[in-house]
Amino acid sequence: MRFLISLCMTLQLLNNVERIDGQTSATTLSTDPCFEYTVLDNLWRDIRGDQDNHGDDSLVEWNGWYRLYLNGESAQMSEWCVRDRRCGSGNGLYLNGSHPQLEDGVVTREVLGYHLRGQCDEFRSTPIQIKACAGDYYVYKLVRPDESVHRPSYCAVAFDSISNDPCSNYVSLDQPWRATNESGLHICDDFFSWKGWYRLFYNGMDIRMPESCVSAYSCNTIRSLWLNGPHPQIEDGVVTREVCGVEESGCCDHISLPIRVKACPGNYYVYEFVKQSWCASYCIDVSTISPTASTTPAPVSAFDMTLSTAANTDDDPCYDYTILDEQNRSPDDFLAVNNHTYGYDDTRIEWRGWYRLFINGSSAQMPEWCFSYMSCGGFSSLWLDGSHPQLEDGVVTRDVYGSYYELCSYYRSDPIQVKACPGNYYVYKLVRLNRMIPAPAYCAVVVASPPSVDPCYSYSSLDEPWRADKTSTGDLSDSRCDSDANWNGWYRLLYNGQSAQMPESCVGYGMCGTSSPLWLNGPHPQLEDGVVTRKVCGSTGSDCCGYTFHPIQVKACPGNYYVYEFLRPIYCAAYCAEVTNLTTMHTTTLAIPVTETSGIGDRCSELNCTEDESCEEEHGVYGCFCNENHYSSQHGSFDFIETCESSSGSMSLSRCQLFEAGFPSDILHLNDPNCRGTVRNGRVEFYFDNNDHICGTSLVANGTHLIYDNFILGDSGSGHIIRRGKYLRIHFSCVYSQTESLSMDINPLESIVHRILPAGQGTYQVSVIPYKDAEFTHPFTGTVNAELVKNVFVEVRVDGVDSRQFATVIDKCWATPVNDPHYSVRWDLIVDMCPSLNDAVKLLQNGVSTSSRFSFSMLMFTTYFTKVYLHCSIHLCLLSDSICSVHCDSKQGVREGRSVDFHDSTSISMGPFMWSDSNKGEQLPVFQVQVSRAPSLCASLMVLLISMMCVLISF
Repeated sequence: MRFLISLCMTLQLLNNVERIDGQTSATTLSTDPCFEYTVLDNLWRDIRGDQDNHGDDSLVEWNGWYRLYLNGESAQMSEWCVRDRRCGSGNGLYLNGSHPQLEDGVVTREVLGYHLRGQCDEFRSTPIQIKACAGDYYVYKLVRPDESVHRPSYCAVAFDSISNDPCSNYVSLDQPWRATNESGLHICDDFFSWKGWYRLFYNGMDIRMPESCVSAYSCNTIRSLWLNGPHPQIEDGVVTREVCGVEESGCCDHISLPIRVKACPGNYYVYEFVKQSWCASYCIDVSTISPTASTTPAPVSAFDMTLSTAANTDDDPCYDYTILDEQNRSPDDFLAVNNHTYGYDDTRIEWRGWYRLFINGSSAQMPEWCFSYMSCGGFSSLWLDGSHPQLEDGVVTRDVYGSYYELCSYYRSDPIQVKACPGNYYVYKLVRLNRMIPAPAYCAVVVASPPSVDPCYSYSSLDEPWRADKTSTGDLSDSRCDSDANWNGWYRLLYNGQSAQMPESCVGYGMCGTSSPLWLNGPHPQLEDGVVTRKVCGSTGSDCCGYTFHPIQVKACPGNYYVYEFLRPIYCAAYCAEVTNLTTMHTTTLAIPVTETSGIGDRCSELNCTEDESCEEEHGVYGCFCNENHYSSQHGSFDFIETCESSSGSMSLSRCQLFEAGFPSDILHLNDPNCRGTVRNGRVEFYFDNNDHICGTSLVANGTHLIYDNFILGDSGSGHIIRRGKYLRIHFSCVYSQTESLSMDINPLESIVHRILPAGQGTYQVSVIPYKDAEFTHPFTGTVNAELVKNVFVEVRVDGVDSRQFATVIDKCWATPVNDPHYSVRWDLIVDMCPSLNDAVKLLQNGVSTSSRFSFSMLMFTTYFTKVYLHCSIHLCLLSDSICSVHCDSKQGVREGRSVDFHDSTSISMGPFMWSDSNKGEQLPVFQVQVSRAPSLCASLMVLLISMMCVLISF
């Protein structure tokens, strides 16, 4: 009956509401304030907020009765002391006493305020009237607060509605470090994202919050939180209790937010914990430990795990594992910057058997290096102590360590088993972790794949003198921070134009223009090592390697320099440049002058002459001469070997023949003097390409061939005015048949249009790739044979352009029964960048990156046609100047926005697609993806010269 009365009153209320100047006023003929009030909905009044919005209720003309809301949810005034800087003002006002019951009618309550000195009840404002209303809400006759209170505001609080009994819908929280007899750490609950109800445990036994003051700094936190009031009885239902925080000055000097508590059958309690705005933690009272009843409901997981089992019955864990794919386990997200975690606590997981790690579908592994706390979705980041095993090692055991702030090995958990598997991945036998580790989480990292382009010729120069390892920061408040930079790709360090490298030993705290200078914890590689991975250390005030994060890749390059794949640090730190051993850019010491201070043996050892060479001196210079058994080709060719591939070329010559002719290798270069040779196995090698390492190469198209021209140049002696030394000029070229070159490097799965930008600015290619699955992981391998009821997934991708600047936009796609995009019979799939109204096409991604994706159901044309050809028109959109992303109305198939800045466009075709009918069991023709052949073209690819606007190179 009470419910029906409340429902009728609520319906009557809703039927008599009108909007007046931004405030909602309920108007009826009744004089009952429960139906005649003004709605007050200011989100800044929330006691859980932490912003001063300069509210001041002493300036408001209050008139009549008010009902409180917060963001549309019914709210009430706070009955608990509210700290300063809450409720949007300097002094939050709250009720002195509880709210009335329905039968109490209109009551009067005192209004109190919090003093900035930290004292509750310091201010007493003008009392107000309150009434409880049917429908479980209150109305207040608000008045102007006492003028002696500085910038007061009435505070509001809203509690979430409870749809399910929290006694059977809670999260188990078994964290023994919260015990009142534990101390020493500074763990803060405001790091965690609290949501819902929690039941407290201590190593599997029931426990509850303390109801009285605890010692300062207990519970492994700064402010220990305890319940300021008794726990409820079962018949009390859900109650609200104030929470106090212990500080050195008093037991309840830290006023926390109130929480709700409920007593449950089985002699346990559940708590609705909320996020605090100060470093504090909820305590558990060790004197209240009790055995857990056998009827304890199953705990609810605090987070969802993406777990799937590998479909293989083999006992080998490499084929019998569970997939663990959670993006937030990657420390690359740098969660500590956001001052929170994702709620992971691997002590609450029932780990069973072997696991394989993924991040967003990419194979991952546990890191072998330390990460700071809160880097992998939990509080303590766990990493592997030691390297991963090799295939031949079988199953090995490795220790697991966890970090606490910047202390890498602060925690040590139970060891785990690891195995290397064919296919270059690992499996782990994960175990339940030590519960005394605060919210630990196993970390996962995606190991960097080898670069697709040689980084020695595709890097950004970093010439910033403040990075010098001898430069003191001075005022640490002015520290440079590489965490503020958007690192992307490979970098070469310079110092005032001279080649530099990272230090390999400790750099003092406060050097390199930053507070934590970063140095390489390991030697630089040799040329033959290729790309290697090195750990990076950051110096702190107490430790040379007090700060560590993700390792970086390094490569040694011809020309005696290094390139680094820099990543964004978590904290304020900066990569250092060592300035004690600087070298001029692109220099190579290939012949050594005779000096009085150097011995012959030392000089010859530095030259590294091969077995076909001998170290000798001529005209005061030591070099490598040819032995008698050294092969000598035609005079003047210097055993010239040339290799041409795509738009690149490499040349090598005999070092000893060059030296005997009077040309030490270190004086030789290509058309660009910066492009010098590299000595490898007794030969001097030169290299150019048509991207970032052009080296003065010229490109000529004569109608039938493409010709790349360059010279190897050398001057053995010159003065300031005249030259009497020898001069070397070797012309070489790479010549391609135009038709053959245009059909090179065609992937049988892709239809590619190569686009070449003028003057060697860069190249890009457009690809259309059909896939079998919605995850775009399984492309069709040579054939596309699909049933009519199946979906085909298509990716249109542009490679060779800067993904930070451009996005690919599909303008339209259509199908034809013959290989002619202009054929009269056609079926539209995408029109004006959105799915056609004639077909159930799903546009999965368009205009957000250099890849666009869509899917369509396999189709066939009527009458005599058995094949389907797909055609698409695309354009490149400049992200900085345009709105490139496309948003289509799924119901009407029309776009909401369109990019207006076209920077290049083209059409591309693929096919045929062959259809099959699984019901007939017929053997259908095999399809191979081919490049479209337009009538006007004599080749399967067309190379177009594009005149690009200046904006392409204006970064």
